[in-house]
Amino acid sequence: MILEVRIDDLQKRFAKTDFEKKILGFPFGFDRAHFIDEGEGGAILGRISANVSSRNPEAGYIGFFDCDPSVAGAEQRALSLIGQATVWLRDRGIRTVHGPVNYHTLFDYRLRLEDGPGSEVPPEFFWEPSQPACHVDWFRRAGFELVEEYHSRGYHHLDRILPKSQDRFDQALAKGFSVRPLDFASNRTRDLTALTRINAGSFEQSFLAEPFDDRAYRELVAPRFAALLSEFSFFILNPSGEEIGYFFLFPESGHLVWKTLAILPEYQGAGLAAFGIHHALTLASRNGITRVVSALIRNGAQSEHLLKRGEAFQIWEHRYGVFRKHL
Repeated sequence: MILEVRIDDLQKRFAKTDFEKKILGFPFGFDRAHFIDEGEGGAILGRISANVSSRNPEAGYIGFFDCDPSVAGAEQRALSLIGQATVWLRDRGIRTVHGPVNYHTLFDYRLRLEDGPGSEVPPEFFWEPSQPACHVDWFRRAGFELVEEYHSRGYHHLDRILPKSQDRFDQALAKGFSVRPLDFASNRTRDLTALTRINAGSFEQSFLAEPFDDRAYRELVAPRFAALLSEFSFFILNPSGEEIGYFFLFPESGHLVWKTLAILPEYQGAGLAAFGIHHALTLASRNGITRVVSALIRNGAQSEHLLKRGEAFQIWEHRYGVFRKHL
């Protein structure tokens, strides 16, 4: 039986993690709804959310999707959940739905697709989308099409990749650009202010961009970000010493994970991404890390080309996607 969950019951009946409880309890300004598939004895067999875009009143999202494939009739249950969420959106004038997106691309989104080619089987990383493969089939059977693809790629032999960006690094240094560590321990207020300013400016035109929610970023995203900060994350500074971009990287399972790169639009195209990549790989090399992961990169994005010179050293690829349906 598909039931709508009241807002004051979300943390008890809908959330699966402490972080989800925080997201679900946050006072977002957009219209949203949450549904569960309740089985015998009150067992929750599946769930899904629906919310209206804050930017486009004719666009919406479905997210927090889960449905146990081992339960009898799992496919029909999943299709019923997706159908309930899309009907709720249609009734509010929504014409285009993307999913899975947990409210906003500030939070988890995408489905894991079939892996790309590779010579090694990499570890599973905690930041990756992970779900039964049948979820992809269920979205397609519900009338959704794959509309945007992403990938994470693993590279080895950093010592051979590093020299390829030396020229860009030297050029940026000669122009007065520099880096400083991203350090919440001693500069939390200053660094958080710089991060919110850079994020608001850098991702304004990105796929599925919503108006930047400063409070949500500070209260929900920044604490998780801070927990992963390490010596490998840093700001890029212009010749006046102002933060105009940042790289968020951290070590995991013997790899240096390049998670986020953001540079203000007025500084894009100046070779600063290559400048930052060279600095990051230099830090990795100094710390004995020989492998790097470019994480969750949108196919065709400018940042996709930063490690192009190292493609001969690619050893695996994971793929992900976002799906769309016109109502």
